[in-house]
Amino acid sequence: MKYNLHQPIYDAPDFKWYEFFRSETALRKGIYNIPKEDYIWYNIQKLASNVLQPCRDKFGRIRINSGYRCLELNREIGSSDYSNHIYGLAADIEPLKKGVTLLQILEFIHYNLDYKELIAEFYPDGWNHVAYQEDNNKRELKLMDENHSYDLVS
Repeated sequence: MKYNLHQPIYDAPDFKWYEFFRSETALRKGIYNIPKEDYIWYNIQKLASNVLQPCRDKFGRIRINSGYRCLELNREIGSSDYSNHIYGLAADIEPLKKGVTLLQILEFIHYNLDYKELIAEFYPDGWNHVAYQEDNNKRELKLMDENHSYDLVS
């Protein structure tokens, strides 16, 4: 299937495909970071429409710091071979609108949306990692920083 990288994502009109594939590391290292598999495009569309677009509707512009990562890129940045990013299931996000905090977005997702995992990473200046997988949304809330290693939060 052919996709236009600058086209809005179906059911997530405020996001374009390229936002999920851009990577400074990939550019520097010459890594091709656009998936060939249709299921990955499908997963990205579901993540965008079920989680990211509702966040955008509520909080304004959201930056995707890291979306899809091919295995080579994922290894280059030192992430796990089992990362949800490899399958197009996850994005690391932060708000761009002044006055909106990471915690507000995390709470909105946690209390209002389905998700597979939601990780508060390196707060208060870090990002929210969110993963969505159809029929596998376990709603695992986790904390990652210098004192916590993906610890579950209850």
